[in-house]
Amino acid sequence: MHIIVGVLSEMQRQLNGRDLGYFNILKEDYFLAIAKQSIRKLLRAADSTCIQGAPPIDPVYMDTYTAPKPDLSKMVNLVMVYQALNYSMPTILALLSGQTKESILAEGEGLIHRLSDMFVKLSVEQTDLVIARRLDISDTGVHPFTRHIMGHVRMLVQHKSTVCLMLKGDLKGFHELVAQLISSLESMLDRNSKGLHLPGQQQMFLLNNVHFMLQEAKIEKDLGRILGEGWLLQRNDQLDMFIAGYVDASWTPVISCVLRRTLVREILWPLFDKFTSLFETTYRVHKTWKVSNPLIRNKVREAIFHKVIPVY
Repeated sequence: MHIIVGVLSEMQRQLNGRDLGYFNILKEDYFLAIAKQSIRKLLRAADSTCIQGAPPIDPVYMDTYTAPKPDLSKMVNLVMVYQALNYSMPTILALLSGQTKESILAEGEGLIHRLSDMFVKLSVEQTDLVIARRLDISDTGVHPFTRHIMGHVRMLVQHKSTVCLMLKGDLKGFHELVAQLISSLESMLDRNSKGLHLPGQQQMFLLNNVHFMLQEAKIEKDLGRILGEGWLLQRNDQLDMFIAGYVDASWTPVISCVLRRTLVREILWPLFDKFTSLFETTYRVHKTWKVSNPLIRNKVREAIFHKVIPVY
């Protein structure tokens, strides 16, 4: 849009600055013909790219499942094109006149309305696809899909003024859209985590991913305000619950062989050998598990320490 405006403005300036003699009466018609052709090509390209065509598939969606994958970049693309059109069309229209201006105005307004309608349709579709998503979980760290969704939610929040225009000025509707995307992501993560079968693995996966979502909401202040103080407090409480659940699921079995027996001298060493064996087995597995945030990692270590060391 910036390039087209710049080129047409310079072309108009040069035409007006030259005396073409007899052809002076054709200056305006000549300029309007070229301007109309150029702007229509741009509008058609925007229409084709954002409404009819689909962007390339991001590798994060490529897995063994054949179900459609959510891709919030489509929504962001619509917002970007809408923003460019909405803010640049007045400048372009100021260069035009007569039927050419009316024609371009009608085409531009039609495209803007289609972008708005497509955005509303996509917001419903993408929310449903997020909640139905099946993940390929390779480790307990923050899943790439979580990063993708949160990154695009932040972009939508950063362009909330444009999104609200696309929603016909419905600020409450925008807040509901963001909250639904976050809620769908949380439900999807919880459902997929149930497929992790090692003791403590589910809690560790949710700990990392929910903490990442919480941090994103704190970094993007408007996102935090939309989700509300109650949401932030509940997620902080959830982190403590995940840590406690992880320690209980993973390390209680290690110390249970000692706690459920009377420690008399005759059986102390056999129990200690069993405790050591269970401890080493659990340690070898869990030392490969990711805890992305150093503060959370230290909290997990402290919780394990207070669970195991007193028994040891």
